[in-house]
Amino acid sequence: MSKSARLIEMMLYINERTKFTAKELSNHFQVSYRTILRDLEELSTLGVPFYSEVGHGGGYYRISEKMLPPLFLKEAEAVALYFSFQSLAFFPALPFKAETDFALKKLKQHFSKEAQETIEKMSGRIVFWNPSRPHPTRYLEELLHASTSSTPIQITYQKEDTQMERVIQPIGLYSSYGFWYCPAYCFERNAIRLFRADRILAVKKSEKRPVVLPYRSVSEWLHQLEEECEHPRSFIVELTRTGVRKAQSILDLERFIHVAENGKGRIQAIVPLQEVRYFTDLIWNLGSEATIKEPQEAIDLIQEKLQKLWGNYQ
Repeated sequence: MSKSARLIEMMLYINERTKFTAKELSNHFQVSYRTILRDLEELSTLGVPFYSEVGHGGGYYRISEKMLPPLFLKEAEAVALYFSFQSLAFFPALPFKAETDFALKKLKQHFSKEAQETIEKMSGRIVFWNPSRPHPTRYLEELLHASTSSTPIQITYQKEDTQMERVIQPIGLYSSYGFWYCPAYCFERNAIRLFRADRILAVKKSEKRPVVLPYRSVSEWLHQLEEECEHPRSFIVELTRTGVRKAQSILDLERFIHVAENGKGRIQAIVPLQEVRYFTDLIWNLGSEATIKEPQEAIDLIQEKLQKLWGNYQ
């Protein structure tokens, strides 16, 4: 076995154990004790996570973080992977952001000069933009871990001017318009509720027993949310030609737009009552280019907004 092949095999061997000795490695790979010591020193330099302890019962211990063996990529594949990472650069917050930045730096260091020049040219031509939000999102990793382990957690949540304590069991995370959202089972409401991640001010463990949720993924929850509308409301909006163009640039409105031959349009959708305010806010941004016809709850919200706006100019 060549040295490079042996180092890779040793890395895999170490990954599968929490403790090992140089003698075990020597016997397993059929090389001398001194060779194993040199190999371990080289693996340590490469960043394989282990440490040694001397004395009775000593040996080598693997740190919990595992290392992947070398992955051989064509340069074009590596450049594609680099820009996949870059697509995350404009997110205001990410789970494992530090690890993502470090992996990106590692990847770029191993490119050829020509590939690095290509990346420099492309970097100024491709932007995966997300709107910047002023409020920090601190607990994405904790929410993601709680969702994958089906673990209830206690959160402090900011809702308008009120802080509240809730015990939740997250389903997962999704991002939309620069915000991260966490659908989760709320133990107080005994139902699934949607929490905006940047409004979560603190997270700690909970003693609540986990519940069995009917969703295996966030995508499944989102799909079912569309299929099974809670307290449905008919949402109808008349659009001018300009209103059609503006609404088509808003993801959550675009799919509901019906355009007539004269260029004017109509939004017609069934939305849950709890989402009426959200869709009304989207329509409000279209100004006089949109007129809500239904539901009455949305019309009332528009009138309330107009009264507040008018009061600002009295």
